[in-house]
Amino acid sequence: MEETKDIYRDRWSEALMIASGTVIPSAHDVNEALTLVYGQVKRLEQGHPRPGETLRSAAEAQHSLWSLIDAMRESMRCDLGVTDGLPHSVIPNREQLEAMRHDFGGTEEQ
Repeated sequence: MEETKDIYRDRWSEALMIASGTVIPSAHDVNEALTLVYGQVKRLEQGHPRPGETLRSAAEAQHSLWSLIDAMRESMRCDLGVTDGLPHSVIPNREQLEAMRHDFGGTEEQ
């Protein structure tokens, strides 16, 4: 998992250098959500979960990333001119991201 995280971090840094302003907000949402889920998984792995963190909640958090990933994909397609604007259904779900921040972000360092 650490090797994959390191590779992802490098790709994320590269993406920030070339992504357009259309893509960066939704990509940032995905990156933040991934970081929150990663923190939860690491705490579980280390045997120090926060209250309510279980393997099941980690799996559910991972599954919930798909809607954010879909929004990012659509913003990329829009940026490339493949679609005409973002349909309302794929505008990043701020409430979902805020819920993830609340559930997994906490105040402790990840």
